Amino acid sequence: MANVETTHETVLDAAAARSRLARVYAAALLVAADKSGPKAAEEVGAELTAFARAAAGNPGVAAFLASPAVGKKKKAAALAPVLQRHGSELLRGLVGTLASNSRLDLLRGVAAAFAQLLDDRSGRVRVKVTAAVPLTGAQTDALLANLRASLGNQEPVLDVRVDPDLLGGLVVQVGDAVVDTSVRSRLQSLRTLLLEKGTSNG
Repeated sequence: MANVETTHETVLDAAAARSRLARVYAAALLVAADKSGPKAAEEVGAELTAFARAAAGNPGVAAFLASPAVGKKKKAAALAPVLQRHGSELLRGLVGTLASNSRLDLLRGVAAAFAQLLDDRSGRVRVKVTAAVPLTGAQTDALLANLRASLGNQEPVLDVRVDPDLLGGLVVQVGDAVVDTSVRSRLQSLRTLLLEKGTSNG
């Protein structure tokens, strides 16, 4: 058991170190972007997010970038044509730096950290919304109005996903806070209540 706990702590420590390192790269990119122009940070942020998602969405590419068996020069050479065609100077600089330091596996973490820096600076907060069916325009407007009233000076940015298993209602997550109004959740609560009553009656 002690060995399992030690291994678990080691994994957590490694994840925390990777997260801190990703934030360092993200902060450096933000400084560079601010020097490039007033809109450069938002532009490279969108570009970085799209690039990281594309890389993560292809299992072969993700494995290639994360593999310690593939040298950094080979990784950089493989990415160069794509970046030359589609990447800005800022993005090319970031990816080149990650490649030269054998840190391309941090790409998604850097993208997430950079997006968080931009959100913090602009007063935005990401809200994860899971719905049983796609939201209508009126439902989206009503949800945004309620969130603005609750969040004060922060502007909500919705990330809406559809999960038919919810049956109805919504699951709204802001940071660690979760509000679950889904039919599935209510059914589970009712089932638990009935089971508890059955146990107590027995």
